[in-house]
Parts: sequence; C-alpha cells; structure tokens
Amino acid sequence: MRLPLALACVLWTAPVLAGAWTLEQGETKTFVTSSFTYGENGFDKNGRLVSVPEYRKFELSGRFEYGVRPWLTMIAIGELREESVETVVTPNLIAPVSTSFGSVAGGARLRLHKAPNWVFSTEVKLLSGGFDSNGTSAPADGLALDSRAMFGIGGEVLGKHTFADVQAAYQTSFQEDDADEINIELTLGRQVRPRWLVLAQSFSTFELGGSDTQYHKVSASVIRRVSERLQVEVSGLATVYGRNALQEFGGKLGFWYTY
Repeated sequence: MRLPLALACVLWTAPVLAGAWTLEQGETKTFVTSSFTYGENGFDKNGRLVSVPEYRKFELSGRFEYGVRPWLTMIAIGELREESVETVVTPNLIAPVSTSFGSVAGGARLRLHKAPNWVFSTEVKLLSGGFDSNGTSAPADGLALDSRAMFGIGGEVLGKHTFADVQAAYQTSFQEDDADEINIELTLGRQVRPRWLVLAQSFSTFELGGSDTQYHKVSASVIRRVSERLQVEVSGLATVYGRNALQEFGGKLGFWYTY
C-alpha cells in the first residue's frame, strides 16, 4: 500500500478566530504557532488501519493579517516544516530520515455580506508549495491556488458568547502530479469565562482527479486571553478516519497578537 507523505502535510495553523470575519481598517493581527504530530498507522484504500513507517512532523508558522478596509483583509503566511520518516538505510538498519521545508502564501479575504449576527466572505490565497534548503520542490507539494467560501455566525447562547464558522475550499494545483482538493472546515467556539475560550473543530480533505484519498481530523482548543492584545492557544489533534492517508496525533501551541 502506498501512503503519500503529502497527506500528512496539511497546514494546521489557520487562526480560527478570524474565520469569515474581516478586520477593521488599520487593524493588524499576527498569529505564531508551533505544532508537532506523530503517526505510525495509516488508513488503506478501504479505510482500515494498517501499520506504516513511523512519521513525525514539526511545524513553525506565522500568519499576518491587515485590515485594508472594513470589508477587505490582506493575508501573508510563512511556514517552516521538518518531517522525519523511518527509512531502510541499509539491509540491517532502519533509521529516521529528516527533511526540512519552507513555504509562503499570500492573499486576501473579502467580506461579501454582513448582518447583525452573521457574515459571508470569500478568501483567495496563492500557495508557493514546499521548498527544501536546496530550493527544489517538495514531493507532491507544488504551486496551488486556494479559493474558499466562508460563513460565520455568532451571538449569545445561555448567557455566553458562542459562534460557528463554516469554510468550503477548492484548491487548484498548478503541478501536473498534484491532485486538486476540496477542503471542508467546521469550527464551534464558546466563551466559557471572560478570559477563556474553547473551540471544537473538524478538517476534511478530499483529493480529486481519480484519487481515492481523503482524511478527516478533529481538534479541541483552549484559548486564554493574557492581555487586551495577546492570546495563547493550546490544542490537540487526531485523524479519525481516512483512505490512503496517514493517521496523525499531535498538539499545537499558538500566540495571537492584535495591534
């Protein structure tokens, strides 16, 4: 069975609080996150769990958002990633082999309609794909365009601020060997205390073009507001189902700064 490592390289760094909402004019938000995921099992073409070479991934990413107008937010993203996979080095030696990659992305989020409790937006980003230290493309990770529709709703539920965010994206690849993707992201958040926010999320990816690859992840997060400008996030992640995909478990630490 072939389990492409590209399946494990989905960005798990998007700032959920932004969601479909745009920033106010002149407002700036910076998100810095680090995450670690691990896997030693994968899902075969029938969705059954099988053993695969041990895989580890560390990511460090930064995301910058700036409100150009109340209805337009510009976005810039940078990421460093290191992957380690158990590989047969010699007939008598199996050892982890590490590879480091860097990537950048840029785009904008455009608010199409706003009501008192909900908002509808679209977001478009150009993704550079992954590049290693020699400047060569990472396997199955080339130039792509991500276009998404975003819907957010929020209000008071049982005396606590609660919100939901739904995103549907189509990722078009410009590299012949890469498959296009459909991504569905769902977020539910609740302000449980004046300084504490909890989130539940799901991330689903479906590869197109004849590929029978899909994977579905869930995440739970706790966010603490340290000051009026700084928030800290701690998250856990698990892949709950997939086909021709790696099963990952991991965690994330994030810092969100507004100015």
